[in-house]
Formats: sequence, C-alpha cells, structure tokens
Amino acid sequence: MSKGLIIISHGSRSRDAVTAFHQIIDMVREKGSFDHVVGAFMEHNEPSIPEAIAEVIAAGAEEIVFAPYFLYEGMHIKEDIPQILHQVFLNYPGVSYKLARPIGVEPVLADIILDRALAVK
Repeated sequence: MSKGLIIISHGSRSRDAVTAFHQIIDMVREKGSFDHVVGAFMEHNEPSIPEAIAEVIAAGAEEIVFAPYFLYEGMHIKEDIPQILHQVFLNYPGVSYKLARPIGVEPVLADIILDRALAVK
C-alpha cells in the first residue's frame, strides 16, 4: 500500500519562512519513511491542503498521514484541519487518512531554545 505524508504549515507572507518549511519537507522526504512527502499550507501559500491531497492521491497514495508543523493544539489543530480533511475525503472514499499530533512539548525543544539563547553575543 502506497503511503503519503502531508506536512501542514500555517503559511506565511515571509519568503524565508516558506523556504525554511520546504527545507523541513526535504529533510523528512530524505528519511524515506513514506512513498510521497509534500507540504501544504493553511493560508498565504500553495498548495492548499486539498491541492496537496489531490497531488498525493494522483501519485498513488492509498493512505495519507497529516503531520502538523505547529507547536500547540490550537484551533487549527482541534477544529480547522479536521474539518478540512473530513470535507475533502468525502470525495476520496477509498483513501484512508490520519492526523498526527502537533510538535507539542518535547525536551529537545528546551535544548534548542537554550542553545539559541546561549549563542547570543
């Protein structure tokens, strides 16, 4: 069974932010855990979530995991994204999907913040 991963970002008007997000997508893709890895945006950028879903399904994915590139379980995670997925997948009854947890509270994040703070001169 072909598996897809769609990493969801909020989106940004900042070109640097979008470039950084694409770097994350590339790093995840290089790990080789999924057959198809693409990014999607809630707003400001393309592809949208429905566009990314169509792309991954057209490439042959029969199961799609959505990984939010968000720190916390705010309204996008609790309501907006699940509603979008529910509506879109009404058009793809043969494709299964799951929504992963956001990044959340992880010890490695404390290490990164401390490293950045200590690096300030």
